[in-house]
Amino acid sequence: MVHKLLIPVVICVGVFGGGFVAGMPASTNEYFPIRPPRPPLDNFVAGDPLTEEEFHSDISSKSGEMELDHSSLWDNQHPELHEGDVMLTSAKNAILGTVGLWPNATIPYVISSNYTSAQRQVIASVMNTYRNKTCLRFVPRTTQANYIRIKKSGQGCWSYVGRIGGAQDVSLDDGCIASWAPGVVIHELMHTAGFWHEHMRPDRDKYVSINLNNVRQQYRGNFNKMSTTQVTTLGLGYDYGSVMHYPAGAFAIDRSIPVIKALIGSPTLGQRKGFSTLDLQKLRKLYNCKTCYFFYDGHDAFMGIDIWHSIHLFCLA
Repeated sequence: MVHKLLIPVVICVGVFGGGFVAGMPASTNEYFPIRPPRPPLDNFVAGDPLTEEEFHSDISSKSGEMELDHSSLWDNQHPELHEGDVMLTSAKNAILGTVGLWPNATIPYVISSNYTSAQRQVIASVMNTYRNKTCLRFVPRTTQANYIRIKKSGQGCWSYVGRIGGAQDVSLDDGCIASWAPGVVIHELMHTAGFWHEHMRPDRDKYVSINLNNVRQQYRGNFNKMSTTQVTTLGLGYDYGSVMHYPAGAFAIDRSIPVIKALIGSPTLGQRKGFSTLDLQKLRKLYNCKTCYFFYDGHDAFMGIDIWHSIHLFCLA
């Protein structure tokens, strides 16, 4: 009697083999410094690393029960943020794009001691989702020179894009962390991994129209497109439902009039519930993740004990 069993395992091979997804500069002429900035001296106090118990917190049943008040979040954001929640580096000289990827798809972190137990559970659950659905891993920092500091800055939800070198902050204030909207944390960590917003894609005008007349003056630059010399889409489609897509009313003067309007169908633009299917495809392609299967082929019974004949491993991109 022969049995076959497939067990999927997500691994990462050749981290620097891929390109940069919608929003990640291929050659960063404007967005990264030669000498990365260091966080200013502040009162940051590191808390304990997130635990496996916190990683397995069940928050999924609560997701999507409420809608975010984006206008409230934006009004509390750092005034110098690019695109609403992207912190640019202090200089804008070029480095090679691959430098912005995290080696081995591993992002070391320290987390502030200021988070409540419930907030830690949301952050940990999001990190666990990355672990389960991609090859990216968030690991407690030990001696790594390049890592993120997750903290409450008092200036909203924001992150740098990709790895800039040294210690780099990810701001997750109280309004950024909710069990019913884990996509806010997912969104900021997508920036950390190397993604810009979906509506910045070079081909976006085929899919959406932007009504700049209904955008508050100080935020109109948030809708500038990036060129094909700055980013690549990795050959994957435009994603109306991406966790990285702005909602229809983003930065609107009159919220009854859409700022962003889909040109194909009537999809909901953006969401903060979690990864879309394309979000995951783009992450996996950016970091060259591969899904591998252990293949057990055939066994015999000997004195009541199953003996496997062979074990194979094959991987799919």
